[in-house]
Amino acid sequence: MNYNSEVPSYAFTSPHPGCDCYGYCVDASVCACLQLSQGPNYSQSERTLLQLQVPQGRFQRPVFECSSQCACKLGTCRNRLVQYFKDDTSALHLFTAGEKGLGVRATRDIRQGEFVCAFSGYHTSQMTAKIISDAQYSIWNHVYVMIVREFIGENIHPVFESAVDGACEAIDNCAPHPLTRWPPSAFINHSCQPNMTVIPVRIESSKAYLTLFAIRDIREGEELTYDYTERSREVGGQTDRNCLCGSSSCRGFLPNCI
Repeated sequence: MNYNSEVPSYAFTSPHPGCDCYGYCVDASVCACLQLSQGPNYSQSERTLLQLQVPQGRFQRPVFECSSQCACKLGTCRNRLVQYFKDDTSALHLFTAGEKGLGVRATRDIRQGEFVCAFSGYHTSQMTAKIISDAQYSIWNHVYVMIVREFIGENIHPVFESAVDGACEAIDNCAPHPLTRWPPSAFINHSCQPNMTVIPVRIESSKAYLTLFAIRDIREGEELTYDYTERSREVGGQTDRNCLCGSSSCRGFLPNCI
């Protein structure tokens, strides 16, 4: 994720004090949370992220939701979405996706820009994420850790890194796929031409929720996917596993994500 140089780096490492709004939190000239976000985040009538409803620019905007530190009221604030629906997996249906193994389908039509789900799991450090990833790959031939790095400006100044283990410590069991313990978001497959994108969303602290939003309209029954190395500025190479996404822009092999 790369944000423009006007985004202050302290916003990613310091507790956010909240806003003093008493209205709807839709005016960035008044709401401190929207000022950090460089504008309104969500549509006032739908569960959609505004910056995904228009062509993407060179830089993205960070997303800071209002929180318990804010003066605004839960019933009227329009800058709260992920905090309400982060545990909602009703749009996800687990299915057998042929040679890919397990996958996730949409249970309903999803609009472009709409929040789909959060990537559920445990936050961990970069060092631990590497250890967990290696262990997962040796057992399941797949990695269930998502890492998102955030940068600011033309000089690509690193400001934050989030690592979430989507297997939720199931590796302790060394079981093939303990579905009763794993969140369905762990089984969302890679595609070189995905229908979702990863957006870090901050609410109560600098630690972000890694969320998935639709980048185009998705039909009920369509497989949900995201690019495992989307907008990556690191050369991680490729694995020796064939990519089975079937898209016209398929790169041939699954990316090396860690």
